[in-house]
Amino acid sequence: MVDTIRTLKLLGKWSANRAVGRRRPVIAVFSMTHYCNFYCPMCPFGDADKEGQIQLARRNDLTTEQWKLVFDKVARHCVWAIIEGGEPTSRPDFIELVKYLHGIKMPVTLITNCSLLHVIDLDELKKYIQFVTCSIDSTFEEPYCKVRGVTPQMYRRVMDNLRLLSKHGVPHYFNSVITKYNTQEFIDGTYFERAKELGANAVSFTFVEDRSDVDYSLLPDRQTMIEVCRSILEHIKSGRSPQVMIPSAYFEQIIEHGRGLFDECGVWKSIFVNGNGTVMVPCWKFNSPENTYSLLEHSVEEIWSAPQWDIARTCHDCEVLGCIWYSSQPVSTFARNYMRGLGKMISQKSPELAEAV
Repeated sequence: MVDTIRTLKLLGKWSANRAVGRRRPVIAVFSMTHYCNFYCPMCPFGDADKEGQIQLARRNDLTTEQWKLVFDKVARHCVWAIIEGGEPTSRPDFIELVKYLHGIKMPVTLITNCSLLHVIDLDELKKYIQFVTCSIDSTFEEPYCKVRGVTPQMYRRVMDNLRLLSKHGVPHYFNSVITKYNTQEFIDGTYFERAKELGANAVSFTFVEDRSDVDYSLLPDRQTMIEVCRSILEHIKSGRSPQVMIPSAYFEQIIEHGRGLFDECGVWKSIFVNGNGTVMVPCWKFNSPENTYSLLEHSVEEIWSAPQWDIARTCHDCEVLGCIWYSSQPVSTFARNYMRGLGKMISQKSPELAEAV
């Protein structure tokens, strides 16, 4: 259950900081490990050298106690924690760390590829988290395997694990990165139908933002993107389940302008902590030693006072990345749509609380 008093106090502090021009994060994102067992080409953790990735994780991932220290620092500012990876459920201390966040009253959303959920005590997990975000780029075997770089056997394992979430009553929703490989099921609406069948009351989408460190593009062509957006907008207007958590304006702007529009990047509203405890200012696109700060050595206040944050005032490099677009919108847009989606997910856990939301 969310600690409402704690949340209101932190939001009040955040608003007071904004009023005097002092920026601080309000959402925490913890990238728990450098390792992932998938091969997604749109993600730096999709590296094919898994043995090398394991060794990197062993050398650089924070220990259990170091993560707890980072959690304590960040919890003084943020109202919500998102834990992701690499694949966070691959850590042996995964449940211990989730339990610790719960103990310091930070509500938790888990982002996972769902491949390892069958080895986790889901009844224990649901005591400590609010929701599971299932990274399901496609609900069909062939495009899923192509986007994720995995075998049909892994696809079937993931589908079985989604059913386990429903069986154990773990609230969850789907998130998809839309690439040129999985557009058809959004155009014909079958993604929504199959997501509902697999127990998801809400879904979230973002078009792939092509990486600058590779020589290929995964973004669909312009006409296909327009077709995808029109179909998603039609689903939103229909009011049918599952709820789409990204506002209509995102898809409308891509149809009209070919990208999302925002005055100023809102990346500063979240603190993204890498598996080694570092924060890149203002974001991952500016990954260099002079832009990297360790939370083991610095406070959130020190990092958020760094001069590199000025870059975010003028940077518009992310054209279709939904999370950047979302955080860069007026607070009213963000809050209104997020609370609608939140209500859908909470209804799986507590109908009474959902009605209040």
